[in-house]
Amino acid sequence: MRSAQDQTGPEPRRGSFLGEVLRGAGGTGLSRLVGLGREVALAHALGASATYDAFLIAFLVPHLLRRLLGEGGMAAAFLPVYTRAQQAGHGPATARTALVGLTSLLIPLCALGSWLAPLYIPLLAKGFSPEKLALTTQLSRWLFPLLALFSLAALAGALHNAQGRFFLPALAPATLSLGIIAGALILYRLTSPPALGLVLGALAGGGAMVGLLAPAALGQLQGGQGWRWGELGEMGRRLLPVLGGLAVAELNLLVDYRLASHLPDGSVSVLQYGLRLFQLPLGVLAVSVATAALPRLARESVRGRSAGFREALAQGMGLGGTLLLPALAGLLLLGRPVVGLLYQHGAFTAQAAAQTAQALSGYLAGLLAYGLVYLFSRACYALGRPGVPLLATALTVVVNVGLDLWWVGWWGTFGLALATGVAGWVGAIALGGWLWRQVPGWWPGRALGKAALATGGMSLGLWGLLRTALDNLSFAGQAAAGTLAGLILYGFLAWSLGLWREVEVGKPSS
Repeated sequence: MRSAQDQTGPEPRRGSFLGEVLRGAGGTGLSRLVGLGREVALAHALGASATYDAFLIAFLVPHLLRRLLGEGGMAAAFLPVYTRAQQAGHGPATARTALVGLTSLLIPLCALGSWLAPLYIPLLAKGFSPEKLALTTQLSRWLFPLLALFSLAALAGALHNAQGRFFLPALAPATLSLGIIAGALILYRLTSPPALGLVLGALAGGGAMVGLLAPAALGQLQGGQGWRWGELGEMGRRLLPVLGGLAVAELNLLVDYRLASHLPDGSVSVLQYGLRLFQLPLGVLAVSVATAALPRLARESVRGRSAGFREALAQGMGLGGTLLLPALAGLLLLGRPVVGLLYQHGAFTAQAAAQTAQALSGYLAGLLAYGLVYLFSRACYALGRPGVPLLATALTVVVNVGLDLWWVGWWGTFGLALATGVAGWVGAIALGGWLWRQVPGWWPGRALGKAALATGGMSLGLWGLLRTALDNLSFAGQAAAGTLAGLILYGFLAWSLGLWREVEVGKPSS
């Protein structure tokens, strides 16, 4: 990267990063709350059951490919190229070329995925009974076209993000959740097999995602002339190592589900319910920080400003730690009441709730680590080094699979979740170490230290309340009062320590 003396272009507006994160977090928060409502509806209608196990495995492949060709791929391959194209004045041509290339890939891929379902589904759920496996295969064939809807929505969302619009792309996944909620509570009772209602709801929700994002994004396809096929090739070159990295990362979930398929019925469901709660703070907080950071990191990298890149990375890491540390502690302390409040009704039993709370605690071991991986990976993409996250992810998967095989026999679903959490630190440390060698000096030690102190004080206060004043309350009472008390305690301690000012300034500590 060039020195600060070689800077070109206007300075980013001071303080705008926090505003971008908050806008993205607002949309993501609403989307994740609707997603949580989806899990509540599924828990009520299906519980931790063989039918929901089958739907989850069927949904798994299009969902994983969504992350490869959708959000993850667009972030790594499209945004840096498009940002440079905008600065050169040919952004619309680049966007049109990307749309044509993506569509040309999706049509045969969706057809092939539906056709090959009888071959790959048995590999994912070897422990299922023949009847359960047949249902899973049928559902997978119907669900695979979701990949096309997910990917088109991701391209439209990337165009929004490039313009500094984060709220609507973050909100869009809520339409998928609303469709599945309708499928679980209404269509499930009207279709044969009943699980077909979930499929129809998911497809309707995916279509709504595209409909919500496409109109505003279409304006960025207009203007200019010609095509940018060379840039499409560059996107492909950037995408290949990212695809490898994301594919390797998703092996964790594939291995977890395959091993869980040998456990009693409902084990895959238990992992999903716990993972959904784990992903709530990860998606709302960590993804919002990383999503807002990527355009800024890409601009600083293109302009060759090491100091600006370092400051953007430090600010993202400081804000991520400030938000994720109290979320981690709060969910550890309030996990059982929260699971009981959200899931323990209808077809969802107390035993399934206890197992889900255990799985959640295992996943939480890696909450901060995965938040850092999101941010560090985007920094590598902005530097044009997508192969680095691939190598770090491969190392993570090796550790995760080894721990899976070791711990599943001892602790079942909790062992699988804990292995995922612990392995996340391998990727975070590997990526952080590489970034430090390339652009040293971004460690936000003061911000992270103050966040840790505030989180420790909050945890002690909340732990005491749960064992005294809140001990005899219902799940709803403990969850509501504990969450409110935790927010007040953390907010007061963070203010007393000057944490919010530290994060707003966003200066590295070294």
